[in-house]
Amino acid sequence: RKGVQPNTVTFSALISAMEKAPGGSQWERALEVFGEMERRGVEPSTVTFSALISAMEKAPGGSQWEKALEVFGEMERRGVEPSTVTFSALISAMEKAPGGSQWERALEVFGEMKRRGVEPDTVTLNALI
Repeated sequence: RKGVQPNTVTFSALISAMEKAPGGSQWERALEVFGEMERRGVEPSTVTFSALISAMEKAPGGSQWEKALEVFGEMERRGVEPSTVTFSALISAMEKAPGGSQWERALEVFGEMKRRGVEPDTVTLNALI
């Protein structure tokens, strides 16, 4: 039996649900789902990567900002264009870093956002202040 096969939207929704899990983001499970997506040959989208970065931003005990940067790097290697949501989640992850804000890196990411012509929104700007 083949059944219905999950696609990019299905996987993205699942990763997004893990970001919003009761008791805090299930970012490690979200990474596992991303791995399953890759094993099945399903191409991730901007929404997929943004949800994964957002799950790391909301990790219990402080963001997983370094892993979020790795995911962002993977997104770039694949040629997937980041959106305002992607950059906002990444900047917010740096703001919520355990042990104190990674504000200098957040400003670097903001500079990259501007260089690419991606417009910041209120969420982006709030994460920076």
